[in-house]
Parts: sequence; structure tokens; C-alpha cells
Amino acid sequence: MGDIVDSNEELKKHAVPDHHFRNIEVTSKVMQDIEILHHKKNSGRHSFKRRTVMSLIVSSVLLVSLTAYAATGHIQILNTKGEVVVKTIDVPTSMPLKWSNQVEEYRKRVLGTLMPGELAAYYIKDDYINKINGYDTVNPIKYEYLPVDYHSYEDFQREQDRTSAPFLKKPEYLPKDVSFSYGQITPIGPLPFGNEKRKYDQLKQSLVDKADSSKTEDPLFIEKLDWTKASSTLLYLSSGKNSTAISIVASYGSKLSLTQEMNATSEKIQLKNVEAIYLNKESGGDVIAWYDSKLSVAYTIMVNEEDVLSKKELLKMAESMIANEF
Repeated sequence: MGDIVDSNEELKKHAVPDHHFRNIEVTSKVMQDIEILHHKKNSGRHSFKRRTVMSLIVSSVLLVSLTAYAATGHIQILNTKGEVVVKTIDVPTSMPLKWSNQVEEYRKRVLGTLMPGELAAYYIKDDYINKINGYDTVNPIKYEYLPVDYHSYEDFQREQDRTSAPFLKKPEYLPKDVSFSYGQITPIGPLPFGNEKRKYDQLKQSLVDKADSSKTEDPLFIEKLDWTKASSTLLYLSSGKNSTAISIVASYGSKLSLTQEMNATSEKIQLKNVEAIYLNKESGGDVIAWYDSKLSVAYTIMVNEEDVLSKKELLKMAESMIANEF
């Protein structure tokens, strides 16, 4: 069902568009756009022991109501405050090919300087990339991270705890021949708004100053960053020889958008007491997504291999990740 997601490449290959931290392309068929929230140090973490279930939702924040957009056929889920927390959207406008090719070239160069577990900020001294491309002109500082693959489930859990990552537990129900493959943690760099704006501005100034004072013709300037907190968690499930047959993502944010292509269908589903969106393409690539307003975490399950499991099995897997008590 759909193209196979290979490691963390697809999760990290796009730069920051406007006020969002990053468009996260989770497969070549489906894009989820997470709007980032700032989290207090104790945001939900000390209220629950280890967040033992991936989506521990309390009754006061049950997702309610599903509204259809009359013009586009898209659907959305609202929380009890009437705020949209999960929705489907049209395929985003394609980024300029020149911009995409140039940024991809520099992105690969940055990754080539990193060891697993290292995060880097970088600045490209190029007016087209930063000012006139018409796609991303407000975020000159970009980030890259080379992930560590945790093939031990226990090590993966410990890293989630250490980095205060959105806790992601493997589903209690797994179809036959499906098992844990490996997990990854993704950190977050300083953001250009909120409490981190000052840190971001200092980082930006440092990189721009280096670029302005440099006597080399190379426009790429990199600064490795120390980090302790994670923004998202990624878990891969294997089936047969495919180590990335199913991927599950948990990301801190304020809402989740799922790209729905022309030949795809979407519908509301009920996972115990939680509303979710199920997205399906005729050619495969099933997706289930929901949002935990209490923890400000969006969850997405993506099927990356055709016929690895049925819709019924996918729904059962997703439901097994929802807590019974509230």
C-alpha cells in the first residue's frame, strides 16, 4: 500500500514554510502538516506514568464533531472548544523545482557532516533561496538531523523518556508476521517565535555573520547544536523482509493536516472514544490519524506496503493504542 518509507529521509526533507516549523512528508502519497506548540517542561509528562499508552485521552478533551467542507469535500475533526485539530487538505502547491533542487543539494551536504544523533542548523547565503523563490522566504535558518535507529524496543523507550519525546508505544495488537522493527527520535531546533525566538535570533545572527565575513565562495554555513528535547517519535513495524512496512508517528503540535489526493477517500472513524480520520487511496497507502488535545500530540499510522494488512486489521491496531480509562 503505497511507497515504502525509508528511514527518516521522508520526514525531514522539506524546509520550513511560513509560520509552520516544517512540512513533514511521511510518505510520497500523504503529507501531514504539524503546527508546532511550545510545551512547558512538565507538559502532561508528570501527570501520567511514562504515558504508558500512546494516546491517553481524558474525557474533557474527547474529539467531537466531524464537519464536511461543502466546496472541497474535505473533512475535519473539532475538539470541545470548537477548534480544528485534524483535517484533510488538498495537495499543496508544488515548490519551485529550482529551489527544491538547490536546497536538497545543501541538505545532503549538511547530513554528510553529521554523526548519528547530531542536529545542525544551517544558512545558505543565496538571495533566490532566502528572498525571491516565492515558496519559503521567511525562514533562512534550516535544520537537519541524522537519526539513530533504536532496534531494541527497550532502548527506544528509554530514549523517549530521556528526551521528553511524545511517548509512542507499539500497538498491543499486531497482525500476524508484523513486529517491531526500530524507532527514531527527532529533536527540535530553536523556533522563530514564542519563548525560543531570542535563541533563534541569536543563532540566525551568528550564521549570517559568519556568511557575511567569509572570504570563501561556498554559500553554506553550518552550526552543530546541542539538544535535549525531542519534537517527534517514529516507530517502524516490519513485515517479512520489509523493515518499514508500517510507520507510526507521534508529533507535538497544535493540529494535524493530511493531504488528500484526487483519487483518495477520507472518512470519520471511531477508535473507542476518540474520533479519527481514515484516508485511503485506490492504489494503497492507508492512513489513520487522530489528535490528543490533552498532550498536544498528533498520531498517525501509515501503511507503506501493499496488502500487508486489511482495513479491519489497521483499525484494530489503531484502537489497541487508545486507552480504555479516561
